[in-house]
Amino acid sequence: MSTSLKPKGLTSPLPQAPRGIVGIPTLGKIGDVSLTSVPLLDDCHPGFKPTEYNVVIAPAEMAAKVGSIHIADETRERMSDAQQVGRIIRVSPVAFNYDRWPDGSAPPQVGDIVWFARYAGATFEGQDGRTYRIVKDKDISGIIEEVTHAPS
Repeated sequence: MSTSLKPKGLTSPLPQAPRGIVGIPTLGKIGDVSLTSVPLLDDCHPGFKPTEYNVVIAPAEMAAKVGSIHIADETRERMSDAQQVGRIIRVSPVAFNYDRWPDGSAPPQVGDIVWFARYAGATFEGQDGRTYRIVKDKDISGIIEEVTHAPS
């Protein structure tokens, strides 16, 4: 006797979710975050100047729904804590002030869209009501290049 997990009325088996997916989309991949969801520099006014090796980042905004499925506010809040893509808004004068940078590279700058460590730093609400993340400069893993035209 076989036990089937399909509901009554279905003639085909239920589709299997890809490994790692548990009801909500996996976040953190650059492909999962539309760069249009990253706030513009001119729209950000945190009212906060970082000190030491800190950087203020405006994380990408979470979508209110995926396809036709609305995401609950509590889930969106948890997902936004795991966000790893954002725009650098403010940089401390000593951040990224290392002895040497590899030839041909430059440290991240204000306005760059960056990839940073999951759950890094702390969040705060800026003067403009937007949520910002303050992270250490070493929590920034890389700069995401914005494509202005389709590759040929």
